[in-house]
Amino acid sequence: MSRSDAHSKAIAAILAAERPARPWLDGNQLPWNEPTFSRRMLDVHLDPSTHMASRSPDVIARHLDWLAAQLAPNAGTESHILDVGCGPGLYCHELARRGYKTTGFDFAPAPLAWAKATAEAENLDCRFLDADLTALPKDFAAKVGPVDAITFWFGEFHSFPPPVAVKFLSQLADCLKPGGLFVLEYQPMDIFVTEDSSEWAAHEKSVFCDVPHLWLQEFHWDEAARAEVHVHWIIEQQSGNLKRYIQCHQGWPDDELVELLAGAHLVDPVFHSPVTGIDEQFEFPIIVTRKATARSGKE
Repeated sequence: MSRSDAHSKAIAAILAAERPARPWLDGNQLPWNEPTFSRRMLDVHLDPSTHMASRSPDVIARHLDWLAAQLAPNAGTESHILDVGCGPGLYCHELARRGYKTTGFDFAPAPLAWAKATAEAENLDCRFLDADLTALPKDFAAKVGPVDAITFWFGEFHSFPPPVAVKFLSQLADCLKPGGLFVLEYQPMDIFVTEDSSEWAAHEKSVFCDVPHLWLQEFHWDEAARAEVHVHWIIEQQSGNLKRYIQCHQGWPDDELVELLAGAHLVDPVFHSPVTGIDEQFEFPIIVTRKATARSGKE
């Protein structure tokens, strides 16, 4: 196939695609655990000039100052903290430097390898597990806990459909000590973009491709599902090869989020404003709940 034929075929495929894409049915997750993709993502995680994947060191430090204040009435720096979807472990490493015991888990190979290597090099009291949040093993709580707090940063909670969230919240809560904190940074409904849009851009390289390419992004809001669908089309300049990726983000009204957490015995919700206020696109409010205890009568 000639270059012109390949490019024509790619454009035809984009034009012929059904629109809008359906949330959770036509695709929903980026290939986080694919080795090449995770290698590219690691570069973004470690770039302090952007908040696209991980926060900059100063923002992480301010988040952890805030977290320390939440933990202080309980166990202080003796706390054991579990970080969900830890990526390269930047939060875990900094917590360990402050004297906390930390465990992080992820299933992206390159960031996870970097997290482990850094902890070993600095002799930090943190460990990292290879685990998929959507398919946690039955003995996960026994391997991890009990922990004093669980952190789930950056709105990544919204990357999963409701039935999946119900399941993993229960499994995560099993890791907590009674009264332990569940710290969830969530994206409120009013900052979801509900107008459909699209945009093209040309890139020398990106998280999706190592060679020059065109990147078409399409955004759709599905009101019935209360979910955003984000479609990525990648056309390589030289070959005309076409790839399509879809990710979804589920919206949760505050009252339904509280109800969802309560279903996992995570109670006494307290809402907090974004810690640093860097940008509403890259930092969200936080809800803090506690694992119910028999004494509280909420189990």
